[in-house]
Formats: sequence, structure tokens, C-alpha cells
Amino acid sequence: MPINVEPSTSSGPSPAPALAEAPKPARSASTPEVASGRTDIPPLGPGRRPDGGSMRPLFVFLIAAAAALTGSIVFALVHTGNERELEQLNEARADVVQAVDEGRAAQDGLAAQIEAAENALAASKGKVLDGALRAELAGHVAAAKELGDTVPPSIPEAGAAGLEAAEDLDALEAQATEWSMTMQTASTTLTAATADVQDSFRQWQQQREDAQAEADAAGDQEADAAAQLTEAQATLSSVTAQLKISVRDSKYTLDWAAGLKAPTAERKALMTDRTEGEAALAARADANDLTAVQGLAEEREAARVAIEGAAWAVRATAADGSNGRLAQKDLCKVGVGPEGQNQYLRCDAAEDWKRLGAAFEAELGKPLRVEYGYRPYDWQLQAMDEFGAGQVAAPGTSNHGWAAAVDVPVDDGFRFGQPEFEWLAANGPKFGWEHPDWARAGGGREEPWHFEYTG
Repeated sequence: MPINVEPSTSSGPSPAPALAEAPKPARSASTPEVASGRTDIPPLGPGRRPDGGSMRPLFVFLIAAAAALTGSIVFALVHTGNERELEQLNEARADVVQAVDEGRAAQDGLAAQIEAAENALAASKGKVLDGALRAELAGHVAAAKELGDTVPPSIPEAGAAGLEAAEDLDALEAQATEWSMTMQTASTTLTAATADVQDSFRQWQQQREDAQAEADAAGDQEADAAAQLTEAQATLSSVTAQLKISVRDSKYTLDWAAGLKAPTAERKALMTDRTEGEAALAARADANDLTAVQGLAEEREAARVAIEGAAWAVRATAADGSNGRLAQKDLCKVGVGPEGQNQYLRCDAAEDWKRLGAAFEAELGKPLRVEYGYRPYDWQLQAMDEFGAGQVAAPGTSNHGWAAAVDVPVDDGFRFGQPEFEWLAANGPKFGWEHPDWARAGGGREEPWHFEYTG
């Protein structure tokens, strides 16, 4: 009876076919024992060894064992090959999973990027240098919104349906890579387009700011020019008034000097300067032309300074130390009067006046100014003509002529009852300066602005 070996259930090469039963040996006509004539030995039966055993079962066992061993080896080889292939699929599948994860991360970030892009579009409406950038960004936003709803490729486990062989992996990898790259490209493109719009918006803002700065600068320049013109016009007005005073007073100086038969050269120089002053007063300038106004003011100021200098030169020729005829070199300057003329006092009186002024300013927070100090004889003549004998001392009799009296500005608070006057009247004597009785309220002429030095 033949023995069949069942093939392995695992895939792989088919097992070797079962062996057929070996043919039986032909029986000989006689055995050696028979041939020898021995009758006490029984004859050998079929399939029996001479020692009385049978070889057939052993042969069958060996053949069956060999067949089983061969099947086991084949099964082991097939199983090992399958495990190696599965391991390779798992390794390759991990790369596909990573690609999908990267795409999913990009997809997850699209929502925030879309929001940022829409905010940029809203903020930059009508406010970019290149409108095409906004249109391009809007297109990227629409595309990103569509991609945000797409589902990534499904990746089965290695060995499962859809991923059983390398060719399955190739197709799946192509799908996953394409999907991932689409997500990542959409993300980077949207981010870049948003940045482009934001940059264009910032450039637009910068241009607006620059334009506004230029406009502001132009406005500032215009305002500065207007302010400068206003200041120049005020200066011209002040200088003009002062020059008129100098031209007027110089006539008194010339008449007084002529009566004293003062040297001709000094008087002639004053006459020349006075004539130039009159010409400067007659000159005109466009009131809206800053340069012209400034130029005329400078011309008139120069004429005034020249007249004042020439007048002092004439006075010097008549200086004899008497009232109103003091030498300028013996006096000390204490300020500038409202007509632009320097004001002088005796130097000792000037020193005490400065100390009084420091105390006044410390107490009241304002400077103690001098409106008039020393009054030369020719000035006293002019004052007599302007105010009359009842208001002005006769030339040669005023304390102003001795450079020992001052008149302070009434508008600085020097009226009876005001703090400035009351403080100066009360504290002036500490520094040698008094308000005389005749100038007090009810004292006669009542001059709250007049103070005299008593030393």
C-alpha cells in the first residue's frame, strides 16, 4: 500500500510526491540451507530478514520522515521570507505616514493663515501700491479654503488589503506625497502672498506718511516764514519809530551845539547822518517780502545808530561837567530806553541801582528796567517843548542832568498802590534810591515812576 505525505498549507514549493511501494524480490527456487540438504532450518518467508525480522517498515518510516522534514524546511523558508517582506513594507509605510502627517500639519495651519490673509485684505483695501497683489492673495485664500476640507489618503496597515505588495506601496506613496505637497505648497504660497500684501500696505502707509511729512514740513516752513515776516515787520516798525526819535532829537542837538559854537566837523557829521536817516525813513519795501522788510529794518537801524553816535560826539565837544553836559566816558550804562537810546547813570548810582534791581527781581520775579536815566541838555530842551514847563524841569536844573535820577516804565507796574511801586518806594532807600516827596501822591506833580539817587 503506498504512503502519501500531505503538502504544507503554507505557500511555497509543493512537497515531493509520495514514494510507491518497493517491488518485491523474486523468490529463489531454493535457499542455501536447502541446497545444502539441511532440513532443520525453516525456509525464509517473503520480506523477512535472515535473522527472522522484516525491513519494510523501516524503509517506510525513513521515507516519510524525509518527506516531513523537507516540508518543514520549505515552510520555514517561506515564513521567513514573508516576515522580511512585511518588515520592508512597514518601513516604507512609515515614510508615507510621515508625508501625510506633514501635509496634515500644513492643512491644520491653513485656518489661521486664511484668517491672517483675510485680515490683511480687509486692512489693505484701497491702501496698497500694487492692487494685483490683493487679487492674487484673494485667489490663494479661496484655494486654501477648498483644500481645508480635503481628506488625506487612507494608509492601511502593512499586509492588509491595499498594502500587500511593493507595487501597492508605490501607488500609495505617490498619492500621499502629492496630497502632502499640495497642502504644504498652499500653506507657503498663502503665507508669502499675505506677506506681499502686508509689505505693499506698509509701503503705501510709508508713502502717505512721507507725503504728510512733506506737507507738514511745507506747512511748517510756511508758518515759519509767516512768523519770520511778522517778526521782521514788528522789528521794522520799532526801528522806524526809534529812528524818527533820533532824527527829531538830533535837530535839538544841532541847534544847541550851534548856539554853543561847537566845532563844525562834529556838527557836519551829525547833519550828514541825520540826512541819511531821513532818506532811510523815506525808503520803502514790500511788506510781504521778508528779505526786503529785513533789509529796510537793518538800514534804518544802522542810520539810527550812526545818528546817536554822532550826537554824542557833538555833546562831547560841549561837556564841561555841568548839569546836562557830562562826558559819556564818565557814565555807566544801565539799559536801553524805549527809543533805542542807551541809558546812563553816574557809575556809583549805577552800581547801587543794579544791586537794587537784583533784590527787586528776587522778590517780584521780574527785572527792574530803566526807561530814562541821564538826560543831556539837548534832550531836556526837547522834553520841555513836548511836555511843557509845568511837567519838565528847565534844562540844566533836573536831577536827570546830573545822571542821578531814573524814570521806570509805568507799564511795569509803577503806579501808586501797585506792588512794584510800593516795594521800590519802601526798599529803594536801602540802596540809596528814594522816591522824592514832590513826586508822591498829593506831593505836587505825582510821578510814581521817578526815583532819585541820594547816595
